[in-house]
Amino acid sequence: GRHDGDDEEADLSPPRRRKHDSDDEAAGDLSPPRRGGARSPSPDLSPPRRRAGSPSNEDLSPPRKRAPTMTDGTATGLVDAATVVREAEEKRAAAKARMERLGDDATGRFAATAVRDKATGRILTAEEVAAREAAKDAAKEPKERERPIWATGVAQAKQIAEGRAALAEESTNPFARSDIDARADAAMRDAERFGDPMAYLARRRERQGGGDIVLPSVVEGISEEALKKSGFRIPQEVPAHSWMRRGIGAAPNRYGIRPGRHWDGVDRSTGFEQELFKTQNQVRARDHSAWKMAQAMWE
Repeated sequence: GRHDGDDEEADLSPPRRRKHDSDDEAAGDLSPPRRGGARSPSPDLSPPRRRAGSPSNEDLSPPRKRAPTMTDGTATGLVDAATVVREAEEKRAAAKARMERLGDDATGRFAATAVRDKATGRILTAEEVAAREAAKDAAKEPKERERPIWATGVAQAKQIAEGRAALAEESTNPFARSDIDARADAAMRDAERFGDPMAYLARRRERQGGGDIVLPSVVEGISEEALKKSGFRIPQEVPAHSWMRRGIGAAPNRYGIRPGRHWDGVDRSTGFEQELFKTQNQVRARDHSAWKMAQAMWE
């Protein structure tokens, strides 16, 4: 066979261990030693393995980090929406329960509002608070601007009032009258008309008869206190430099308003009124001349 005779010496492969080899035969085995059972010494130099149930079975890995939370227990970092909603509801429920456990004195429930004085810090009474609110409401209301007496012209206002009184009195008189009213006759006689060549004689007669020119006050019937409050400081007497005392005629103007008693008779205008009247007269004369020429064609 294979292992008989000289064929055995010709086999160069490592010798195989037989089943019933003796210790001497095992000593001649040149292959790497095989790991035996638990009773044989183990030349394994790797760290020893932990066995299940041994007292050395402890987790030596670094400790796991828990999810970071705030001081009140709220989770931080990457948190899903359900967790956020749940934690918010828990917080609201805890706060509500905590407030319900407190008394009305501690929470201020059903307590009246305390209003303090800003200067002293004193708590105001209900009457003082009501007075302050009324003062604030009164200050918010728009104040009606006080209209001065001379805002619309004192003389014009007096003329309007006199005209209304005269109209009311005249309405009571009969429509057909045979006798001339003395007051109306005096008013017509005293009226001064523009272009009256005899007007200077009437003024001279007035100066000679009365000696002084006395005109009715434009503020007659108005209290001095109201005049002073509105800033009316115009004297009502006729001064010595007045055009009425000097006998100077006032130039007409487009409004038909006579100068006041304080005018000294000096014309300080730009001459616009005179140029206006001059232009109007020229236009009126040209139109009248053209009309006359048109009428002459048919004569």
